[in-house]
Amino acid sequence: MKTPSLLLALFAAAACGRGKSPEVLASLPEFSMTAVGERTERPFGRADMRGRVWIADFVFTSCGGPCPMLTDRMAKLSKTLPPAVRLLSVTVDPETDTPAVLRRYANDFGADHARWVWLRGSMEDTYRLLYAGFRQPMSTDPSKPAAERVTHSTRFVLIGPDGGIRGFYDGLSDEDNAALARDARRLLEAQL
Repeated sequence: MKTPSLLLALFAAAACGRGKSPEVLASLPEFSMTAVGERTERPFGRADMRGRVWIADFVFTSCGGPCPMLTDRMAKLSKTLPPAVRLLSVTVDPETDTPAVLRRYANDFGADHARWVWLRGSMEDTYRLLYAGFRQPMSTDPSKPAAERVTHSTRFVLIGPDGGIRGFYDGLSDEDNAALARDARRLLEAQL
């Protein structure tokens, strides 16, 4: 016979949602940008994300602030998470971040181009994707030096195989990165 305290602990764990994959908070809209690969560029949109778990972030290569730290954390996630989890980095400065510049930046961080997609599009498409799609803030000030020109979110976004946003995580927080990795694994397990 189970003791009342054990039953209470089991009920509390179930109520907290332990082991469950995160709920859908919003859905990504259709979009079309360019994926910059190791040697190629190709169209990329929401349909390319279907059926996979993704972690997205937003950076620019001339950033004098948090972007290198965010990219370094994404690189660490790529080494600790199963290969089925894909990574998506969206440049928030597409005018500066040409395909060649993005490729060099990705390679500097040891990006595995088979699972880590680097996206660029027009500034209009970028704003639309961040605001309407990922629900993340971004602003530009052309009068500032290149390293400070864009202000953007430092959140990582977890996207499920259905294109649904499943969570927002502070990309600079060890605790949030651990929660992100846990939630990404749960989404993978739910797929099986």
